[in-house]
Amino acid sequence: MENQRECIQGLGDRGGTLESRRYYQCRKTLLEMLADRGYDVVSHSLSRDHFRSLFGQQPNPESLSFSLSHLSNPSNRVQVIFAGTDDIRKQTILGIYKQIVGAETLNSLILVVQSKMTSFARKELENCRFKVEIIRMNDLLVNITKHVLQPKYEVLTADEKKALLAKYSLEDKQLPYMLKTDAIARYYGLEKGQVIKITYSDAIVESLVAYRRVV
Repeated sequence: MENQRECIQGLGDRGGTLESRRYYQCRKTLLEMLADRGYDVVSHSLSRDHFRSLFGQQPNPESLSFSLSHLSNPSNRVQVIFAGTDDIRKQTILGIYKQIVGAETLNSLILVVQSKMTSFARKELENCRFKVEIIRMNDLLVNITKHVLQPKYEVLTADEKKALLAKYSLEDKQLPYMLKTDAIARYYGLEKGQVIKITYSDAIVESLVAYRRVV
């Protein structure tokens, strides 16, 4: 509840328009999410006032696009693009492609949407050579991992997963699972087969560790 209250208070900030507050909060959550995935976000982090000075009180979604490189592998690059408020059609996607910088070297695209998307638009995205994630803007108003009741999450590397299975003499399919569509799996951009470590701690249980395999 505390994080939800902080978010509501942030959206209630009287220093700007509702649109500037919404776009600022969504961009902030995106940067936190990408930092948790290992991307270099330092140069893109902005205060609320700096955001308003750059993008104004009625931000143009196209101006909010940004591209980041992974800290451990700079050639791993992701681009974030905010779609407008109109329904997203195939022609909209073709226009979005023109906003992508260096599409031939892009690893993944995060498309932030506010309206419904037609089946033709989705089909067009399926043909992309890079991974595409579609996230609704309203889902970014709160960072779900920062809620006081959320446990700690750590994504295992391939070697860490191998060591875990060897330690407990397990097969991959014997691990408890988490759906790829789960909100946490989507937050970390997890693919099928990846394993996430979950550490619970509270006044009753000092530390309890569990693992989930994404399916």
